[in-house]
Amino acid sequence: MADKKLNFIKRIENPKDSPFLTNEDGSVSTHRMAAEVDEDGNWYAFPTIVELPDGTLHQFKENRVAMDYAIRTGEFLKMPGQREAIDYAEGGYKVGTPLETFNPLENN
Repeated sequence: MADKKLNFIKRIENPKDSPFLTNEDGSVSTHRMAAEVDEDGNWYAFPTIVELPDGTLHQFKENRVAMDYAIRTGEFLKMPGQREAIDYAEGGYKVGTPLETFNPLENN
């Protein structure tokens, strides 16, 4: 299902080579995903933390703004339906990948 050319997929598969954000509570995030439906009923999973062209990460505060960016840049996965999109966004993207057990504070 995942297109290995997408930036957020590359970062999932190679977290040790990817940047991370320090959150207000002191925790860190390499990814944060969301799922939304468009006006035609199509479901998408997409990152709300994106890597910008200069290599820094940007975190969108609103899912719809992140979705608009994802659609514009092609950084999304079109999902078969609501359940698949939500499951993926709520952590399914980590399952079976190096990101599943990765801790940037221990591994960098």
